Amino acid sequence: KSLKNTSSRQKVHSFLVEGFKNVTEAVNSDYSVEFIVVSDKFLKAHQGNKLLRLIAEKSIKLYAVSHDFYTKLSDTVSPQGIMAVVKEKKSFNDFFIENGLTLALDRIGVPGNMGTIIRTADAAGINGLILSKGCVDVFNPKVVRSTMGSVFHLPFLSVDDMVKALNEFKKIGGTIVTTHLNAHTYYYDIDYTKSTIIVMGQEDDGVSEEIVDISDVLVKIPMLGRAESLNVAIACGIILYEAVKQRIKTSPDACK
Repeated sequence: KSLKNTSSRQKVHSFLVEGFKNVTEAVNSDYSVEFIVVSDKFLKAHQGNKLLRLIAEKSIKLYAVSHDFYTKLSDTVSPQGIMAVVKEKKSFNDFFIENGLTLALDRIGVPGNMGTIIRTADAAGINGLILSKGCVDVFNPKVVRSTMGSVFHLPFLSVDDMVKALNEFKKIGGTIVTTHLNAHTYYYDIDYTKSTIIVMGQEDDGVSEEIVDISDVLVKIPMLGRAESLNVAIACGIILYEAVKQRIKTSPDACK
């Protein structure tokens, strides 16, 4: 249960994954699964037979507990009866790939938003996420659960100095595209087919001024109604899929 809080996760460099879908993704990924806990109710269900065989093949430690005990460990209202403890992965090879599309998040603090962004970014085929100080931990149980397994498909880079990280990207010829309510350019008027980092900020006050100052271009999403802003996860999806559309046009084979 200690892995539900950030400080404990940081001490042991492990995080908790719960639910059939997420545990399956963890077992099939290149993350190291330390052990898995299942309830006796899960063991009796036929749904998990294939996963249990895979766990045995990979020699992952498996602990069976009573359903009542499992519910005390669980962080969900209707637990599915399976959870795993997974080792964090620190390697970040080939993050800034040629003509890659990267997403940088500035102080995104809501777990649900972070999880939706990660899932959307995975679907859009980006090559990684950069996370600033003030972002919710991507291995927070609520974040992991809402990604539906996508947390295992993308590399993450947490930085103390986002401005420094973005400047390093600019040195290798990348373009920094930052969302801003007062921008004069619409998001669909930008070329996303080259090496690009899209920067999204928290909903309250957007991207920090320090990041705005070093950005190559500021963009906005047109809004015709009375709302002042969009949910950051929704805005992220809109812009990422403009990039997807452009990249499919230039490389049709990129689409599965």
